Amino acid sequence: MAHPRVARRPSATDRLDLISLAAAAAALRLEPGAVRSVAGTAQALGVAPRHEWLVPRWLGALARHGVVDLDGDTYRVCGEVPDGGAADLDELHVQSRIPDEVARLHRRALIYLPELLRGDVTAAGLLAPESTARGALAGEGLSVLTQQLDESCADLVALAARTRRHQLRVVELGCGTGRMTAAVLRESPGLTELYRFTDLAGQPLGAEALDVNTDFVAQGFADATADVVVAGHTLHHATNIGRALARIRNLLVPGGELLCTTLVEDDPVALTSTHFLHSCERGGAVSRGGVIFPAVSAWRNALHAAGFALKVELSVGARSSVRHHLFHAVRETV
Repeated sequence: MAHPRVARRPSATDRLDLISLAAAAAALRLEPGAVRSVAGTAQALGVAPRHEWLVPRWLGALARHGVVDLDGDTYRVCGEVPDGGAADLDELHVQSRIPDEVARLHRRALIYLPELLRGDVTAAGLLAPESTARGALAGEGLSVLTQQLDESCADLVALAARTRRHQLRVVELGCGTGRMTAAVLRESPGLTELYRFTDLAGQPLGAEALDVNTDFVAQGFADATADVVVAGHTLHHATNIGRALARIRNLLVPGGELLCTTLVEDDPVALTSTHFLHSCERGGAVSRGGVIFPAVSAWRNALHAAGFALKVELSVGARSSVRHHLFHAVRETV
């Protein structure tokens, strides 16, 4: 007997994605059937040079959603533009566990997307006076999906603690929110004594500072002094991910473990809010050509090149327009 298919009710995260994509499509003035160039669109909209990198990122996200067919610098509007619909953004942000500073910027940015693109207003200006750019970047991409991977990391750290003969030495590279720390120590409270929490930006939460863009040893983190390194949604802030991974490899003992969580697709919420904070002033260049969250294949290649062997991978959010990924890798002994 055939049973009728029941449509999955969109989650709060899915709805935020659609609302963000709809706002981006409106700001780009997409018209059904239109064929345009990416560069021509940026010029017609008066996009500030520092924000031009965002236009192809928006179109790429819309292409994955079937709205446009993107071919190099040319795109055709081939699908229906998303309907964001009326929604209580505050409630959706809460349900999705979007950090307050990101939610505040997202809510305001959706109103001013054309002005943001032109540079008439700035993301930092929309954050003031309640929030800061640093605070918003710390929470970029975090959501209820991130929480699922935090809990998976906590389980893997607990497993590592049970299989070591000595007390586990953990170094966490934090992004400033403490969400991963809470998950790990809730599962393994006995690790507190040898748990080193650090913050990439050099402003620790009651702990130590560690900048992955400079030498670890010079910052007081000697080679081969950690059994596990936890990098919860933070390594995308590294200037050079390959060099950061090499420094982490040196910090670990042979056979030591790296637990890294990250977004691996463009996040529509970030694209229409915090990504504006990545734009450089005149003469600067956006990291990785505007690929803020590298693809899974790029992470795999970087891990292998840095001397890691992948042990476990886990992905969540595959049915939404953004995915979060967990890489569990081991430092190779040779």
